[in-house]
Amino acid sequence: MGVHRDSELRDAEQRWLNGDSALPVVKLLVSRGAKAEAAAVARLALTRPECPDAADLEAILDRLAASPVGWTESLAEFARSPSLERWRELMRFVPLQYAYQRQREAVRRLRSLGVDGNMLFRCASEYGLTPDLIELVEDGCVAVSTIVERADRSGGAKATYLGLAAEAAFLAGDMVGTVRLLRQSNAHENEWCSALPHVSFIRERASPEQKDLLDRASIPHL
Repeated sequence: MGVHRDSELRDAEQRWLNGDSALPVVKLLVSRGAKAEAAAVARLALTRPECPDAADLEAILDRLAASPVGWTESLAEFARSPSLERWRELMRFVPLQYAYQRQREAVRRLRSLGVDGNMLFRCASEYGLTPDLIELVEDGCVAVSTIVERADRSGGAKATYLGLAAEAAFLAGDMVGTVRLLRQSNAHENEWCSALPHVSFIRERASPEQKDLLDRASIPHL
């Protein structure tokens, strides 16, 4: 859904970028029906230290995800003893229209509670990838083996999972594994999934020596 960015919204966005609270931006976006964008702004704002109006932003995210009474306590209980079975219990009765936001909120909060990245990726990727899970990989919190295991049952998304595994291998310093997984990702490309975003991630961070290895392995430039 496109959002009409009139002067009121632009001014609120500029004040936020200048260091003020994101709350007015989020409220305006919600009032205009741009709920996904409002949630994205709120989540971004909450990553900043000493975020102004953090409690209000958290409350809006709860409303956008239609979080039930006791949701915070359920997440804390999961964090104390995480498992795939418990994850399925958390997500079992989520209405379809709220599933995406609920999953994103669960991943964000469970990560803040210190849940192991491999466990979190294994559980939350059961219903597909979200930006939070990609960020988890790109922050070096997920092992190559965890992502490869998920790739084996990912159907048409195999190129994406293998590309993420290549990123994890690169972050772990395994260039041989990086090249192997990029080649596998490329071999499974389709009209929906490409290896190129993962090639880009790696090339942007590679040293001259690593870039030379990628070149010799015929990993494409962008």
